[in-house]
Amino acid sequence: MSLTYPSMPGAAGRALDRRKATILRAIVREYVKSGQPVASKTLAERYKLQVSAATIRNDMGVLEELGYIVQPHTSAGRIPTDLGYRWFVDNWPGTTWPEVSDQDRRAIDVVLDAEFRGLDYTLDSTSHVLSTLTEAAGIAVAPPSRRNRLRRLDLIMRDSRRATMLLVARNGEVEQGVVEFADEQTEDQLEDLARVLNAELDGVDFTALAKAIADIENVTLEMKSVADEIEDVVEAGSSQRVFRGGTSNILARGHFSDMETVQEIVDALEHPRVLSGLMTAVSDSATVLVFIGQEVPVEQMRACTVIFAPYGAGDDRQGSVGVIGPTRMDYPHTIAAVEAVARRLSTLLENAG
Repeated sequence: MSLTYPSMPGAAGRALDRRKATILRAIVREYVKSGQPVASKTLAERYKLQVSAATIRNDMGVLEELGYIVQPHTSAGRIPTDLGYRWFVDNWPGTTWPEVSDQDRRAIDVVLDAEFRGLDYTLDSTSHVLSTLTEAAGIAVAPPSRRNRLRRLDLIMRDSRRATMLLVARNGEVEQGVVEFADEQTEDQLEDLARVLNAELDGVDFTALAKAIADIENVTLEMKSVADEIEDVVEAGSSQRVFRGGTSNILARGHFSDMETVQEIVDALEHPRVLSGLMTAVSDSATVLVFIGQEVPVEQMRACTVIFAPYGAGDDRQGSVGVIGPTRMDYPHTIAAVEAVARRLSTLLENAG
């Protein structure tokens, strides 16, 4: 998967010569690892840059002028800015991110090789494995119900004029409603009705089901009753369901400067409507999305990095998985983990369908 993201104003488009690029990468890696401002002496000793500490200091001064790094206080080393992290992501030296480790892959397989027990259960488990792999908050978002494709429609008698209707999607999600009939129905009649509808509706998008029923030759009154209930169910199920794992990771390791910032982030994570602001940017994407700091569409999360990838079977790429964490993040590892989980989840849903 390739990466897309909104452009960040400033120096992100300016080319760096090889030495300054190497120094900036080293600063990002060292700061992500240690959490401490990075000094020129540290770079000279640990990264074999083959230049003096004085030369490194001069180049760090240029990088600071360009906005890629900042000195948090006098006599300290430098730390990356949002722009510096963006440059690091944009200029990764290769066409793909590294594969996840064997240990991480086994952790993913434990969750996503298990017997499929329904979409909600799987997405909840997925959010937790992402949080474990990345030490960030893991997020998994179900596709809007209205965009699912039908695998099976069931009608289960409740009484002579009412039946429970189950719409089973190809991704395993189930929507439920109650159909009211004008005339009394038997169990055999309901089975026959479901059989006819399934033959006509297999694979049809939920939003198109009612129209597909109306277009059936010799459509019956009972079919129209089913179509009416489907319209109500689809309209009620149009929102996205968000599963969160590892929200407590936001509180750990002192990644954020003050508790007020932490509380704003946690509050946003606990409100699906706030998270839906992020999903708007992700829902129609075919690639990994990376938002860093001020790029994040949700104001309460602009101290964070947000990384999401779409998942789905075939053309049904309408859900997303990802992580929300500090901008001081191991980007190669985190992006690789999100990509791996999205691919594995897509495969699981394709096989389940």
